[in-house]
Amino acid sequence: MSKAGPGASVTDEAVTVDNRGMLCAQGIMRLMRALGPLSPGQLIRVLSTDPAAEDDYPAWCRNTGHVFLRHEQENGVIVSFLRKAAA
Repeated sequence: MSKAGPGASVTDEAVTVDNRGMLCAQGIMRLMRALGPLSPGQLIRVLSTDPAAEDDYPAWCRNTGHVFLRHEQENGVIVSFLRKAAA
């Protein structure tokens, strides 16, 4: 994994949402359900195999107020990091 980028700390404990094998629209629905009980500012790590995730998650964050941090690649999986918006 790469070093933490802007808005991320090495000490943050990320909640992982595994969207591998899903199309991005399905993955966003799963992500929305996972965000519900989380505290504002929580770090989320989303695993995806749909190449559209690289465009869709940043756009979804812009539209919903959540903070997109970065993408990484791990063994063919797109790993997206974001933070839940303030309440």
